Amino acid sequence: MRPSDVARLRRGVLDPTRYRSVLELLRLSRRPLTTLRRYVDADAGEYPWTTTVRTPTGPLALRLPHPHDVRTLNEVFFRRDYGDAAPRVVVDVGANIGVASAYFLSRRPDAVVHCWEPVLANLSTLRHNLGPYADRAVVHESALAPAAGLAAFRVEAVGRYSGLADYYEHDLETETVEVTCEAVGPELEEVIARHGGIDLLKIDTEGSETALLAAVPDDLLPLIGTVAYERHGSVRRVAGAALLAQRRAG
Repeated sequence: MRPSDVARLRRGVLDPTRYRSVLELLRLSRRPLTTLRRYVDADAGEYPWTTTVRTPTGPLALRLPHPHDVRTLNEVFFRRDYGDAAPRVVVDVGANIGVASAYFLSRRPDAVVHCWEPVLANLSTLRHNLGPYADRAVVHESALAPAAGLAAFRVEAVGRYSGLADYYEHDLETETVEVTCEAVGPELEEVIARHGGIDLLKIDTEGSETALLAAVPDDLLPLIGTVAYERHGSVRRVAGAALLAQRRAG
C-alpha cells in the first residue's frame, strides 16, 4: 500500500461520512470487497477496471481507467456528494469520464444530462460509460468558460485533475494544450430554452468554478434549481435563487 493511501485511510477513521459511504458501497457494489480494496489500496489491481453498481434503473457498468477514478466512484455513488435527489435536467460541467453524468442518468428513466468535457482521453471513456444512456446524454467536446474562444488547458496524467490554465488550482505536473471553450451564459440559456429549466448545475473544473458562476446571467439563476460546485475540496450545494439573492445583497 502506498504511503498516500495509508495517510488517507488514517484520516478516514475520524470522518463519519466515510462509514456511511462504506455502507453504501457494500449495498450498491456488485463486488463490494474488491471495490473497497481498490479504494483503499491504489495497487490492488490492474487498470482500466470495469465495475458494476446497482442503481434505481438497473445495474450499471462503469469503466475506470485509473485508481483515482475509484475515488470518484465513491464520492458520487456511495458518499453522495451530489445528493440523493433525482433531477430530471442536469448540466455537468467538467464531466471527466462520465461517472457523475452516469449517476444522474441512472436515477430516473427520463433524466437528461448535458455534459462538457474537453480532454480527449477522458471523452472516449465518458462516451463508453454513458453508452446505455446515449439517447439522453448530450456530450459537448469542449470546455465551458466565462467567455467563448480558445484557451490554454492543463492536462495531468490521471485526467481527474485537469482544468483551464488561467484558474488551475493544483501544483501538479501537467501538459498544456489548447482547447475550444463555449461561453457558460449562452450555453445554459440554450439548455433552459430546450427543457424549461435546469434542475441541477454541477461544476467541477479544478479552479474555474467561481469564475463560471459569476458569469451566469442574473435572469438564468432563478431557472436553476440547485448549483453543486467544488470549492476547497468539498462540494457545496446552493439554490440558483439563493445565489441571485446573494449577488443582489452584495
